[in-house]
Amino acid sequence: MSIKNFTLVFSLLFSLISAAQTNHTISTSGMSFSPSQLTIEIGDTVTFINTGGSHNINGTQETFPNNPESFGNSVGSGWTYKHVFSIAGEFDFQCNPHANAGMKGKVIVQSNTSVQGRDYASHSNIFPNPFQNSVFVKGCNGGEVYLYSVIGKLEVNELITNDNYKLLTDELPVGIYLYKIINANKETVSGKLIKK
Repeated sequence: MSIKNFTLVFSLLFSLISAAQTNHTISTSGMSFSPSQLTIEIGDTVTFINTGGSHNINGTQETFPNNPESFGNSVGSGWTYKHVFSIAGEFDFQCNPHANAGMKGKVIVQSNTSVQGRDYASHSNIFPNPFQNSVFVKGCNGGEVYLYSVIGKLEVNELITNDNYKLLTDELPVGIYLYKIINANKETVSGKLIKK
């Protein structure tokens, strides 16, 4: 392994460790959620805990059309519900039986993509995250994409040939991967992806 490749792998592993997936907790507290607002990173898990009473988590797009995706569980008591937030954005949620009493909350999901050089994250994207058999790289035509295992093994390296490039990943095992995208202007963005 060359010094340049070793440095790249080391820096990607360091960024994975520093941006490791985190579990956050939101609990019911009487007729409210504690905390009622939480800011997290993409790939983080929120564990919702019902500490007493009959409550639920409703973060569906039917109730909150601006939510990037739906999440939630059924009304009941004594439950624990977990959700991995894989899309950046603001997610409103409520307890259906007590929404009129103000039992509402918000999860703000920030992109954990670290950018070197000029910020072009608004012009490129890799999604979905978590993924299964493929991911899409958007807005980086003429660049390259690299996927590494967490031990630093290069798993995928492909040229990006269009603005909505489909990267097939069905051969990769389930796990956490580090990605690096170099766009046509030699700007670099890197981060982590989760295959489930």
